[in-house]
Amino acid sequence: MKVLTVEDKVTSVGIENEPRVDIADTKLTKEELNRGCPLGVSRVIDSVYICGAHALPGAVKALRPGLVINVAPELPPPPEDYVPRHYVPLLDTPNSDMYPFMELVADLIHEVVTRNEVVLVHCVAGVSRSVTLCLAYLVKWQKMTLCEAYHHMKLRRPQIRPNTGFFKQLIKYEERLFGEASVKMVYCEAIDKEIPDVYEADYRGMTWFRQRYGPIEK
Repeated sequence: MKVLTVEDKVTSVGIENEPRVDIADTKLTKEELNRGCPLGVSRVIDSVYICGAHALPGAVKALRPGLVINVAPELPPPPEDYVPRHYVPLLDTPNSDMYPFMELVADLIHEVVTRNEVVLVHCVAGVSRSVTLCLAYLVKWQKMTLCEAYHHMKLRRPQIRPNTGFFKQLIKYEERLFGEASVKMVYCEAIDKEIPDVYEADYRGMTWFRQRYGPIEK
């Protein structure tokens, strides 16, 4: 297993997993990629959007989605409106089993998109659960590798961070679909845990600090 150390260079992170995102995308800012989106909403692709609970009322009003996918059972019931909803009753913990829902939700999203309708996916923060299901959709129906899908969404919604349990399940899902995985779990000294290798750059400064100054005292 690869160990993330202070000697690793930021520029060398994920070279073999470099996302093949359109060059035009890499030159655009988050604001440009999300132009026209309601406040707090990010565009996954045309017709598929993601948000947290705080942005949900405005998103539903502005986007008039053909389907809302709710991945937050802890939220109160939504007000009655015209919008069909699909519920995924999982909490955001590494032990929650998202795997059985990935295929179902990816297919639901695809079905609505092919009708030229909008899909809105949300959890509480729009960071972990909803992102996990959007990644599964991109891998299956947009034919992206998991690494490509992650970087595609990271450009549009920088705060994304599926928990490590969900990422392990996404790796398993990609392996089932394509026979190999584009993301692997690596050991991170900074937090003494495994993380997906696409998270390495985010933790590199913490690793350097810990090796130079030792653990942070609580």
